[in-house]
Amino acid sequence: MVLLILLAAMVLIVDSPRSLFLLFCLALGLHVVARSSPGRWRILMVFILLGIWGSMTSQALFYTREPRTIIACLLAPTTPGIGALTGGVYIYREGLEYGAVQALRSGTMLTLGLLINWTSDPRQLLRSLLSWKLPYELGFMLITGLRFLPVIFQETGVVLTAQRLRGFNPFRALSPQRLIQTAFQTLFPILARTLRRAATLASSVESRGFGRETPQVALPVWSYQERFFCHTMLLAVCGLVLLKIMDALQFNGLYYVSSWRGLYDLMKVWL
Repeated sequence: MVLLILLAAMVLIVDSPRSLFLLFCLALGLHVVARSSPGRWRILMVFILLGIWGSMTSQALFYTREPRTIIACLLAPTTPGIGALTGGVYIYREGLEYGAVQALRSGTMLTLGLLINWTSDPRQLLRSLLSWKLPYELGFMLITGLRFLPVIFQETGVVLTAQRLRGFNPFRALSPQRLIQTAFQTLFPILARTLRRAATLASSVESRGFGRETPQVALPVWSYQERFFCHTMLLAVCGLVLLKIMDALQFNGLYYVSSWRGLYDLMKVWL
């Protein structure tokens, strides 16, 4: 878990597309090492592709920074009515590039988050949060929220299966009214079943005296190899932060050392 948190910190620090792509591949490689099932890979790919599509589409259409290069015109300014109102709708090359970078960043964070959720035992996660002095109630609610994600997927599958057995075909007509009706017919049963599960869980923890006293949890002692690895990763993240500060100082003309020109060039490519 510490490794994944440090990798997430690297994703937030680094701005280079090359480095972000390598971190994204590393996150996918961790799923390979964890031997994620084909079903989990499908869920992961759907979420990643939706994130990439949304990020690149929104940035390509609404990119406002300069300079920007128009590569396609979806709506000309001379179009009656909406054309004069919007000033035209264009696709910008710089917007696509910026959206791809942001998609890599969000995709890596999503991949690491799902890896934690799928491979970690709730008790281990709770012990990790307690070792960081997080209040027990907050840690318990956070772990409960994470563990409810598979429950929501399971309830969605049950509802869709039950509706298909009744002859329900959501794509029989693609009219807006039909799609809205389909959404209500699907979401309300899922919400009702999820709330029922949540109410059962709340009654269970309340009957066991949740929150009345702080539990004493025995935390396992880390081995020397684990401590050495985590400290090394922490030093690497601190080094990246220091390099990022140096790059920002020289970029804004606040502090520049001519003998570090090679280091500055390296940071420009990879940071």
